[in-house]
Amino acid sequence: MRNGFILFILCFFLINEKSIIQAQGIEFFHGSFQEALDKAQAEGKLVFMDAFTTWCGPCRRMAANTFPDASVGNFYNENFINLKVDMEKGEGRDLSLRYAINSYPTLLYIDGQGKVVHRVSGGRAPEPFIELGKEALKKIDKSADFAKLYDAGDRDPKTVLAYIKSLNNAGKSSLKIANEYLATQTDLGTPENLEIILESTTEADSRIFDLLVQNKEKIILLKSKEVYDAKIYQSCHRTFAKSLEYRNESLLKEAQTKIKHHSTKEKEFVFQTNMEYYAKTGDVDKYLVAAKTYAKKSAKNDANKLTKLVEQSIGYFKTNKKVTTFAESLAKKAAQNGGLPTQYLMYANILKLNGKHSDAINACKKGMELAKEKNEPTHYFEQLMREIEKIKA
Repeated sequence: MRNGFILFILCFFLINEKSIIQAQGIEFFHGSFQEALDKAQAEGKLVFMDAFTTWCGPCRRMAANTFPDASVGNFYNENFINLKVDMEKGEGRDLSLRYAINSYPTLLYIDGQGKVVHRVSGGRAPEPFIELGKEALKKIDKSADFAKLYDAGDRDPKTVLAYIKSLNNAGKSSLKIANEYLATQTDLGTPENLEIILESTTEADSRIFDLLVQNKEKIILLKSKEVYDAKIYQSCHRTFAKSLEYRNESLLKEAQTKIKHHSTKEKEFVFQTNMEYYAKTGDVDKYLVAAKTYAKKSAKNDANKLTKLVEQSIGYFKTNKKVTTFAESLAKKAAQNGGLPTQYLMYANILKLNGKHSDAINACKKGMELAKEKNEPTHYFEQLMREIEKIKA
């Protein structure tokens, strides 16, 4: 059974990467390398550069599975100017020489002056990729320098804003400094103070978040609705992350309530956070309620969404009969609606997991027919069928 489950996971990476659902992930900058550096310098950020080639397998897997991940997008869009550069085309050739890039992908974190702060080679899954970004931010921690100015009495808004940015970039809490400074201000609607409110809003369960909402129209006028909406979503997602860290369901509900009131993305946010929270906390009954609600109200007949839901359900609860039965029905619908070989392979694996060996073989045969039509490999189906025949024997 374990070999079959591993095969089920591998098939999505090796046969058809495009079948993975595309979440709201990294927003890559469309411009030259120098323009990215200038933007990073102006915003006090680092450039993250994905140095890739079109023939590189790990590069393609990161593009298909890591960069589209919602949590990756939340973190990287907030903290970096993100740039993809093909090392064999255009300015990529010069950048390859400049930064001595000879393996792919090479992941570079570069300051506004063009100096590499951190670099690694090789692909990364979403969570390790986020940790990599956190490591890069810590290497440019300038918060101690601003702390000295602040502690010495410098309350100039530019100093305070820079201090708060440096704390946020280093992964440190800026709420104390922001609250302390804003409590002294008689007019929170000045452009400087609105910038400080925007930058220091990092969590939905905070007074600063309430100030952001109270000054919504002014902040939109100063920045843009897109910036405001992104900050709302990022803050609610951070409170959700905290709910997972502390296993605190009330924080989950607070994040969901805040986004319901202040964002148009509330439905997907509530669906996804419910499923992730109950999956990661091991509450199978509440997970099933959340997953069934999502399947009925959002996924419906969308083969990609159904596929992703099956992967999540089996990934967390592959030994729970209620979940595997639910996953089987979703996988069948995904295969019928999507018609991809990978979806039939997924369906066959779950049928095997549920002991329905004859049905699993039939699903394999259907998947093999589709794979042959698309000139795709069939050996994963053949391997699975051999495993099933051994069990039946």
